[in-house]
Amino acid sequence: MNLPEGEHAKEASAEVEFRGEISDLTTAQRWEVIDLCYQCKLCDSVCPYTPGQEHEFQLDFPKLMIRAQAIRTKEHGIKTNDKFLSNTDFVIAIGSIFGSLLNVANRIGIIRFFMEKMIGIHRKRILPKFQPSTFQKWFTVHHATIAKPIDKVAIFGTCFTNAYDMELGKAAVEILEHNRVKCIYPPQQCCGAPYLSPGDFAGFKKQSQPNIDELSKWVDDGYKIVVTGPPTCSLTLKREYPDYLGLDEQVKKISENTFDISEYLVYLHKQERLKSDFKHEIGTVNYHVSCHLKAQRIGIKGRDVLKLVPNTKVNLINRCSGMDGGWGMKTEFFEESLKVADRCVNDLGQKETDTVCSDCSLASHQLKQASDNEISPSHPILELHKAYGFSKN
Repeated sequence: MNLPEGEHAKEASAEVEFRGEISDLTTAQRWEVIDLCYQCKLCDSVCPYTPGQEHEFQLDFPKLMIRAQAIRTKEHGIKTNDKFLSNTDFVIAIGSIFGSLLNVANRIGIIRFFMEKMIGIHRKRILPKFQPSTFQKWFTVHHATIAKPIDKVAIFGTCFTNAYDMELGKAAVEILEHNRVKCIYPPQQCCGAPYLSPGDFAGFKKQSQPNIDELSKWVDDGYKIVVTGPPTCSLTLKREYPDYLGLDEQVKKISENTFDISEYLVYLHKQERLKSDFKHEIGTVNYHVSCHLKAQRIGIKGRDVLKLVPNTKVNLINRCSGMDGGWGMKTEFFEESLKVADRCVNDLGQKETDTVCSDCSLASHQLKQASDNEISPSHPILELHKAYGFSKN
């Protein structure tokens, strides 16, 4: 099956050259479709067969694709690159010790050549840089006393923010504490989302259970869970935990009390509990709408956060970046992922703007590479942090 170059499922349609019955596809063509589905979940919100749309089929297509991957994994085992990309906690543990050396190594051609051959990470994929410290370490020495807190939240930092985007986590905490929200950082590990791509359900359950045991205790104590990283992680806590692990009492509590950071700030604003003592304007923003934020069906909260600051104009860019974490890093899909990103980069560059934003740090990383560093997206929380007058440091 030949997909049009750079095409991707849009809000209203999927563009393919094939029309007909699924039985007319060869086995190879079916697996091509399965492998090219990288779980953006854009079809989920518009497909008439999606569960909840009152159609007799009740077909969740993204989960159907994961089920197919699970069958292959059960029969043939997990691929080497999927094993590596799933074990983010191990990668971060190594990076926290040897981060500076790994950052240098990731730029050396011969090392990248062997990485490609041994673990299937494309040699041209620019990898995120390990930071000198982690968000978790910063929070450990961060002590803030909140007088008469209006709410209390458990921060789920996410593995990406912890290792590669500590400034986002810091900005989120400082904004929350500025608004008199008590923050704690409970023991946690990767949400488990990378295990779903190859259909490794056993790995997903094993990875998720410690988070469920820990986070549910804080919910019982009256805390909300606020996710300060890629929307994939908040989507996982909200929807993937119930769907794949069963809706027991612990999972239900986590699902119902988890907020994306932008979602939570808008929640405070609607209750008239969010401060508006902004010191700076943001200006015009070309805002990339994250696929996994759309999939949560909570509205475009990143845009809403930006518009809290007076005189902010937001241009919505409804294109997928084509990254999907590990999928865009793999040797076999790297080029395809950049083709998807090209359309998003083109749309982002067509409108004049003061800054470009995305809620997804991985999408930002992809767009930066796809644009040859001409576009370097910020995050709505980082822009709000500046608007409040906080130092960048």
